[in-house]
Amino acid sequence: ALLALATGNLEQATGAAVQVTVAASTLLGLDDQPGELEGHGPIPAALAREIAHRPDSTCRRLLTDPAGQLIDYGTNTYRPPPPLARPVRARDRTCRFPACNRRARRCELDHITAREHGGPTNAANLQCLCSRHHHLKHEAGWTVSRQPNGTTEWTSPTGRKIRETARQPPLLI
Repeated sequence: ALLALATGNLEQATGAAVQVTVAASTLLGLDDQPGELEGHGPIPAALAREIAHRPDSTCRRLLTDPAGQLIDYGTNTYRPPPPLARPVRARDRTCRFPACNRRARRCELDHITAREHGGPTNAANLQCLCSRHHHLKHEAGWTVSRQPNGTTEWTSPTGRKIRETARQPPLLI
């Protein structure tokens, strides 16, 4: 893919995963800020626009504040990017199914409201579930909802409700 970019023959790059970071103003043709090809460095604005406008390109919106800190990861992706997955795992610490103590780093990230039902890929809609409880949710009829305070409410296929209070981070003394 890098060779195709360097030679300008983008047709050869089909099927390759190439990450290019570029300002929205550059994509809109309002300026010519250089893009950045991951693992390579700066690339001309015209090349960044050409890559972004290819019909087989996938764009993910990453919104930053004026200091350059990511504040929104976009919702057009199913898998959370690492900068979103890490804080969700740190917040949950273990599987969010009641009484399960599987460590979050060994869990899958689950959308509370499924993507196909409009659920965004953001921290408020993600939770850590071990593989067993992830399958239980999707294949055995369990449902889950999250309250604004972080408490989750699980409902079994028979209608029994179980509340799991929000995990509190450890206190520093």
